[in-house]
Amino acid sequence: MSEALRPIRVAVWGLGRHACRNILPALSVCPDTTLVGVTTRNHAVARREIELYGCLFWASPEPMLSDERVDAVYVATPTGLHHSHGMEVLKAGKHLWSEKALADTFPRVQELVRESYERDLALCEGLMYLHHPQFSFIEDTVAQPSFGRVLSVKSQFGLPHLEQPGFRFSRELGGGALLDVASYPVSAARRLLGAHLDLVKSHVFQPSGFEVDTHGFALMSSPSGAYSFLEWGYNRAYKNEISVWGENASLHSGFIFSKPSGYEARVSVRDQHGKVRHKDIEPTNSFASMFSSFARAVYDRESRDQLRQEAELQASCLESLQRES
Repeated sequence: MSEALRPIRVAVWGLGRHACRNILPALSVCPDTTLVGVTTRNHAVARREIELYGCLFWASPEPMLSDERVDAVYVATPTGLHHSHGMEVLKAGKHLWSEKALADTFPRVQELVRESYERDLALCEGLMYLHHPQFSFIEDTVAQPSFGRVLSVKSQFGLPHLEQPGFRFSRELGGGALLDVASYPVSAARRLLGAHLDLVKSHVFQPSGFEVDTHGFALMSSPSGAYSFLEWGYNRAYKNEISVWGENASLHSGFIFSKPSGYEARVSVRDQHGKVRHKDIEPTNSFASMFSSFARAVYDRESRDQLRQEAELQASCLESLQRES
């Protein structure tokens, strides 16, 4: 960001484990943001975090939303609350930065997009891996003429049994593997094959006894004739990887979406004859990089338009997978 532009002053709404472990630390170190404060119903957690970061605490969202020291609000509440909380943020005149998925249905995402357009406010969906140099290297590699035409993308993302699954298995709170887990491989395929993919086949499974879907798969095609095969789910051996097959080369990388702290990413690229070379990438805080991108959008109209459009296309694609099942 230009030195002439001040950092964006951000408040965080919701302090679950993810927010405490990833969001607050990233906002505090990102040069383009200032962590102003937090609001949550869990006052014990709030006391711990405000002592750690020296920020404000609002006992309810109303004073946070009316506080002139806040430019943007990062919504880190359960997915089922994103739409109502997001509308409150936008109607208060604050830029909306939200955990994915932006809302639990496509029409609700459209409502948020319309509101952000009308108020000329940024609307940003948090898919942090897109801002990591690991994914940037993959994008650059497959775009090279030497890689040849991309033929297919395969991606799998699955989580093991979790002792504390949080909102994931609650219909009321917007749980389900489609919005929670499939968002990642779907967005990766769209970035590598084109924003508009045609659905060939998908199935979203909701086993008996569960309020929400727990796993699924999708086969999609691009206008160029390339295909993507995606799988996702809960309660399975952890898997988090992507493979791209081209006419002249192929690549594979693990821990593409979520990474342990300090993880040194590796992308393996094979030539037409299978000879492999490895690209090692230094540990990077992808959340901080994402927040820098969000901060730029606050000041740049073109970036705001692109992020709105991307959020709407992503939601439309996810809904199509559900509709096909």
